[in-house]
Amino acid sequence: MLEFQPVAAGIYLLETPFNGLWSGVYLVRRDGNFLIDSGATAAGVDEVIRPALRALGFDLSDLDALLCTHSHGDHVGGHRRIRELAGVPCGVLEAGADKLRDPLKYSRLIRAAFPGYSPEAPAGLAGVEPDFLLRDQETIGGLQLIHTPGHDTDTVCFWDRETGALLTGDSVQGAGTCLQGCALYMDLPGYRYSLRRLSGLAPALLVAGHPYLPWNRAVIAGTAAVAAALAEARSITERYDAVLAAARQDGIADPARLAGELIRAGGGRFPEYLFLAMHTVAAHLNAFKTGTARF
Repeated sequence: MLEFQPVAAGIYLLETPFNGLWSGVYLVRRDGNFLIDSGATAAGVDEVIRPALRALGFDLSDLDALLCTHSHGDHVGGHRRIRELAGVPCGVLEAGADKLRDPLKYSRLIRAAFPGYSPEAPAGLAGVEPDFLLRDQETIGGLQLIHTPGHDTDTVCFWDRETGALLTGDSVQGAGTCLQGCALYMDLPGYRYSLRRLSGLAPALLVAGHPYLPWNRAVIAGTAAVAAALAEARSITERYDAVLAAARQDGIADPARLAGELIRAGGGRFPEYLFLAMHTVAAHLNAFKTGTARF
């Protein structure tokens, strides 16, 4: 059975199955019981999350709130099921409220940008009505919410000053997962801003939402190691700048071909679908066009 693993005092990580990898679910037992993210599916709640909570001696009904790092399907796919089973109050960054209400609609919009290179959106993905909205730097359960746009507009981290733990979800991409082919962000200046902001916190522990390359692990421990990882994430974006600039000079303009150049240059595995890498290409091209690539 998969179990919540302690990563810091009162903070746990559960690696829920997701397309051959895992999607992280955080449990915080500090000033109450708080679950952050819910995995990709309702079945994951029944078969993984609920048994893992019971192994710690409590159940969904003991949760004080259900939060999320952002409203992509692999992070909020179990929200509706948790609400159905236990009526747990749901909170979200105010900028992500509409997405949490209808994550399927948003999942389809992400894919519609590159229809020939995208899979179907997960049909069972269902949203919930938020019970309360959170703002940047607001504290809940002893954690401070840090708005970190880049991967998407509503992406957040949760920062624990007491232990120095930073729960990043998808906010620190590195070189992406092996399923993505490269890092995924839709706003390059925003992503770089977020990395700088997180670096300024000097975290002692980074707990990711997926096994991001080049680290390929959930937890990066130690202030120096976390600082190096954040710097490496920034340097990867600069490498992408150089690759795309060179490709355009060679006359390559097609987004799919440019995505392939990024993946090859980074030594990544070509994914089955290119739409995620193509969003990253689009973010760089937009930043080139607006003169904000170095922001």
